[in-house]
Amino acid sequence: MSELFSPFKTANVEIRNRIVTPPMATEKSDPVGMISDASVDDYRRMARAGMGLLIVEHNFIDESGRVSPRQMSIARDECVPGHRRLASAIQEAGVSVALQINHSGSNRLDPFRSQAFGASSIAHPTSGVTPTALDIRGIAAIVGSFGWAAARGRQAGYDLIEIHCAHGYLLSQFLSPLTNRRRDRYGGGIAGRMRFLLEVIEEVKAATGGEYPLMVRLGLADNPPGKTLFPGGLDTADGLQVARALEKAGIAILDLSGGLCGSRPAGMNEEAYYLPLAQAARKAVRLPLLTTGGITHVDTARKIIEDGTADFVGVGRALVADPDWIAKARKAQETSTSNR
Repeated sequence: MSELFSPFKTANVEIRNRIVTPPMATEKSDPVGMISDASVDDYRRMARAGMGLLIVEHNFIDESGRVSPRQMSIARDECVPGHRRLASAIQEAGVSVALQINHSGSNRLDPFRSQAFGASSIAHPTSGVTPTALDIRGIAAIVGSFGWAAARGRQAGYDLIEIHCAHGYLLSQFLSPLTNRRRDRYGGGIAGRMRFLLEVIEEVKAATGGEYPLMVRLGLADNPPGKTLFPGGLDTADGLQVARALEKAGIAILDLSGGLCGSRPAGMNEEAYYLPLAQAARKAVRLPLLTTGGITHVDTARKIIEDGTADFVGVGRALVADPDWIAKARKAQETSTSNR
């Protein structure tokens, strides 16, 4: 059996293979963020492709952190039944499922909401929205909202929760020296800038019982490998310090991506463009790693796993373009094995 199709157990979850469908926004919720029948049907169809883990798109944890009009919500108890339907539809296909929870900060549509919040009152480099800097009470309230959202996710039956700290959203904004100019304990060096994230993890662990498996999608650097799109942004050295802190905090899987540069940075057209981040993280931590970013060919995915660079590969757009991608990969592997 190819390592790509071998199971992997982390915490108390056994994931049947190493292919992960990363979160992709669908904008199919109703105007208050409740899950629609169309969303459930879409995810049920998606799960039939045969991945090991499917991460449901980012859900806002409270109204102040909403990105867009049809974004999914986990901000209220009333959201739980819809999420229970969604999680069950995915699990019926034998697929493990994670729920990604998020706060937009100032990285959201404008003027979608009248007031945005952020680490500092500095225009967001990509959205252009200038937020109100969060005070200590505001930070504590959002930490609490992450905890409540995670508890709802567990109640709904998700196998894992993923905290979104990438792509220039709120937690990512706190990590970046470009958007965090604070002079209190949440700013300054990387130890201060990661404090908010670590408090969120502590709160989420407390709210979900401590042993419930958590993932973090970490923007390891604001600039993609080999390019400088955001001079002076979060660098890989600081990002690796965050990764080490996440390992110490006891997360189950580290999902690697970009910070302010987002999931698909401008000019990055080569395959597996975030692979250098996984290579750097592999040397720094022993956590199970998920790498994503333009992985389209089966041989590329197989090599990443067999080389030990990462434990999981994220295949998103390629799977959308060809829902039979996983089935073809498995058939190719079976053919190769039978011809030996």
